[in-house]
Amino acid sequence: MDLYNASMGEEMPEQIELTLEQYEEAKQHYQGIIDRAESARRLADNPDFKMLVMDGYLTNEPQRLADLMSSGRLNQMNLDNCTREMAAIGAFRNYMKMHVEQGNLARDELVGLEEAREEAILAEEAAAAAG
Repeated sequence: MDLYNASMGEEMPEQIELTLEQYEEAKQHYQGIIDRAESARRLADNPDFKMLVMDGYLTNEPQRLADLMSSGRLNQMNLDNCTREMAAIGAFRNYMKMHVEQGNLARDELVGLEEAREEAILAEEAAAAAG
């Protein structure tokens, strides 16, 4: 798909040709993303991971760091370290969230890909029957 020309207002073709190889490649790509999302979900449901990471690191640790930072008893170096640790926790949280969100999008794309493939097969069968 040519998103650059589409953004310039140029017409897009009504039908996009998709070879079997491209279909298989896209399906494999989407399935890989879905598999990673499922791994993230399974991890989030694992009691040990939930206790150590979800509750311990992503919930309790930011609260502990915020308490330290707001105590007024830290020197600038320790305050900067707490800030970096908070940023790291946020980055990890976003990393996990990204996999779940990408998995949801990939599921939708895979459904669309399967529908397009089915339509192409039906169109080929209709053309063969007519010709």
